[in-house]
Amino acid sequence: MKVFAFVVACLSLLLTPALAQTKLTGTFTANQACPALQSIKKASNPGNVTLTAGTGYKLLGGNTAQPTYYWIVVPDASPDYRWVAATCGTADATAIATSTTSPSKSAGPQYILALSWEPAFCAGQSSKPECKAETPTTYDATHISLHGLWPEPRSKAYCGADPKDEASDKAHDWAALPAVQLSAGTKSALDQAMPGTLSMLERHEWIVHGTCSGVAADPYFARAASFNAAVAASAVNALFASHVGQDLQTADIRAAFDSVFGKGAGDRVRISCDKAGGKTVISEMTIGLSGDVTGSASLADLIAAAPATDAGCPGGTVEAVAGHS
Repeated sequence: MKVFAFVVACLSLLLTPALAQTKLTGTFTANQACPALQSIKKASNPGNVTLTAGTGYKLLGGNTAQPTYYWIVVPDASPDYRWVAATCGTADATAIATSTTSPSKSAGPQYILALSWEPAFCAGQSSKPECKAETPTTYDATHISLHGLWPEPRSKAYCGADPKDEASDKAHDWAALPAVQLSAGTKSALDQAMPGTLSMLERHEWIVHGTCSGVAADPYFARAASFNAAVAASAVNALFASHVGQDLQTADIRAAFDSVFGKGAGDRVRISCDKAGGKTVISEMTIGLSGDVTGSASLADLIAAAPATDAGCPGGTVEAVAGHS
């Protein structure tokens, strides 16, 4: 449900920029100190991040087949996925030669499943209702939580939404958004999976992302909650729970995904970290899905069909509930 800068980030679509339209691999080497943008359209640059001349950055993609902007990873930036003008440097020949267009239609719709470690979110958001309610014995203290299920590309948002509701969402006034109509069973599952329902997070997630899913709110959130439940009941969650207050490496998390969802599943998982109390804490996992996401396909099959991603943060502390270790 939440992430390192997610209250500032996803709440206004600032967590991670939309996926590149052309996927690339390799290195982008800056030849000057250029701004690293989160959004090309808005020219936004949280933290006023600039590239360092002569430094190579992991290349993820481009905005077109002949990029005028490249999508790269800028370590220590928050968020660390950034856009930089192609004129700022050079992309190595291997990256351009091995580029591919967006996933083929046969792969099916692309989604990102975002799962969070709630105590890490609450470390910086203690005033949120869900954080006030969190204790060492609550479910979210030891279980992975749901942030959202996001159709890709995330540049497509607010599908068919009333302009007034869109304005309310962008102002972070979720109480002004229409209540999401859910069955009793789905609401119960979602309340457990997504502690942020205490802050009406589901209203935000629905109007921004769910409206672009092509299905009604009930099946959309039922699927998202079931995906979270599958991970929360697995060896992946057991790994987190056994490392509360300790460091955990991304490589071990990815290996756990392989053991549960099949070889290669971990390559579809990206770890995000944040700074809290002078340490690096694991805040979120984003998992690529492809195929019949809102239908009946298994989570393992959906992960296997998705493109691989970079690992993100190399690891960090699994935060305990505030005041406990």
